[in-house]
Amino acid sequence: MLAQLLARISGGLLALWLVSLLAFGLMALAPGEPARLLLIAEGVTMPTPELVAAKRAELRLDDPLPARYLHWLSGALRGDFGACYRSGRPVWAIYSERFPATLMLAGLTLALSLAVALPLGLIAAIRRGSVLDALLQALAVLGAAAPGFWVALILMLVFAATLRWLPALGSPTLAGMLLPAITLALPNVAVLSRLVRAATLDVLGQPFMVTAQAKGYSSREAVWRHGLPNVWPAVVTAITLEAAYLLTGTVIIETVFAYPGVGRLAVDAALLGNMPVLALCVLMAAGIYVLGNWLADLLMFTLDPRVRSI
Repeated sequence: MLAQLLARISGGLLALWLVSLLAFGLMALAPGEPARLLLIAEGVTMPTPELVAAKRAELRLDDPLPARYLHWLSGALRGDFGACYRSGRPVWAIYSERFPATLMLAGLTLALSLAVALPLGLIAAIRRGSVLDALLQALAVLGAAAPGFWVALILMLVFAATLRWLPALGSPTLAGMLLPAITLALPNVAVLSRLVRAATLDVLGQPFMVTAQAKGYSSREAVWRHGLPNVWPAVVTAITLEAAYLLTGTVIIETVFAYPGVGRLAVDAALLGNMPVLALCVLMAAGIYVLGNWLADLLMFTLDPRVRSI
């Protein structure tokens, strides 16, 4: 088991290193003159060739690429990811200002997803083969197939433009997060409910469930007392990875709702050619996914005794 954990940690670190190469490549190979852009961001409206040359020397832009990468990587390990081409501010400060909004949206989305998917999956499994099961499965397929941007526009049309119950534009408030969270939760509910249904059906066929019902438990009580604890290990990986996906910034939905999170920050950075900000968004997305995978492994190790026995 220890060897497997070390292999997973090594794999995650290798993935982070490869992504760091990609993030550095975005900055190094992108068109434009970083020194000139930074001078303009600092208030120098007409940078002279001398000023540009001095700035390039300060940023070590004339060094060979391997030396520049090592210089950038050493700064990144100390929390220095460079300066924004547009404002001159540290990109880490800009990212840190946006991340809480994405964190709140991800938390609300995950809470909505679990609150709906778990009961739906359990009911579908208990009523297997019934009309209700077929209806829930059809709704799950519909939720997974509906494009997120289309659902977002429909919700904005109904709840913002027609009924005027909620704002059309997103903001880090409960009212401002509700429509983006519902849009993001819809496909999650579809996937998680089907996963819970499949895991519950697998558990229902186990001998301990038959024994529980033989002792007088109803199907619902047997699932709640003995089935649900055995379903969690199967769905915890999906929940952890889904949380990592939501934390990396849901680019399309944040853009549609103009929500001030890291997803929209990444889109704006790409459109404006603000490569240091985009590189940090890419690096953080990879880091969050790697941490999510490590957390999923740790939870599986804790919850499932079969994993500990390997």
